[in-house]
Amino acid sequence: MIWQRVSSALLAGTFVALTSLPARAEDEPKKDDKAAPPAAAPAPAPAMRTICVREWVPEKYTAERTVNRVEYKQEKYTAFKCECVPEKRTCTKTVYEKVPETKTVCRKVCENVWCEEERTIMQKHTVCKPVEKCVRKCVDKGHWECKLVECKPSCFEKLCSHHKKKDCCDNCCEQPCPKYKTEKCWVPCKVWEEQKVCTMEKVTECVPVKCKVKVCKKVEREEKCQVTCYKCVAKCVTEEVTVNVMKQVPYEATRCVKVCTPCVEKYEACRMVCRTVEKQVPCEPCCQPCCDTCCPKKGGLFHHKDKCCD
Repeated sequence: MIWQRVSSALLAGTFVALTSLPARAEDEPKKDDKAAPPAAAPAPAPAMRTICVREWVPEKYTAERTVNRVEYKQEKYTAFKCECVPEKRTCTKTVYEKVPETKTVCRKVCENVWCEEERTIMQKHTVCKPVEKCVRKCVDKGHWECKLVECKPSCFEKLCSHHKKKDCCDNCCEQPCPKYKTEKCWVPCKVWEEQKVCTMEKVTECVPVKCKVKVCKKVEREEKCQVTCYKCVAKCVTEEVTVNVMKQVPYEATRCVKVCTPCVEKYEACRMVCRTVEKQVPCEPCCQPCCDTCCPKKGGLFHHKDKCCD
């Protein structure tokens, strides 16, 4: 109920402040207005009263918290390294020795023996044999013919032609008439003829011939001989041996280790705190419905000393 009254009072005060704006005395009336109405009287200021309101207000404070921080520390630890350490040991081992030994051995020996053998060989002989061949021959089967041949003047006739008397024929022809003679000429006619001819040719033949040949043969025979061989004899020997033994030797080493260390640090935090705040609020106008709720005569819940209904 109190919050409803406070909100309604705030709304009423805002409405009154907006509607009742005081008129300035310096403002002059407009020339166009014939008859300006008189300025209204300023509205009375609303009565204010103080109320208490609870509000949530942010508040900063300093707090402490525990945080794990990563730190690197040098740590010593025991490590092991492998080393070869010489160590003397006594061991027994078996040794094999080679001992010479003479033996009589029977072995086979090959000898070369020369002997004669009768063999048949192929011997070459050259013999002349008659061979018939076909030979081609070019034969001229021509004949003689008689032909007229122009006689050419000899050198003597050419010299004598200048001193010779001219004939009647010389006047009509510029060149002298040619002279002809009959000659016997051969007309060739070549023909190929084949003839069989018997000739003697050399022929090489292989003839089997028996002869004696010296041959070297290998003959095996057995003979005894002395041979030196070696046999292995076992022998036990005890000796001292130096052996390298692998051993782990401890030593102190250093390494870098990551460690989480808890530490306390301060930080600023913000929290909401409920506080009572006083505010100035205009009073509500007196009305009949209000009196019904606030006056004790009408069954109101609260009793005010000012008695607004009086």
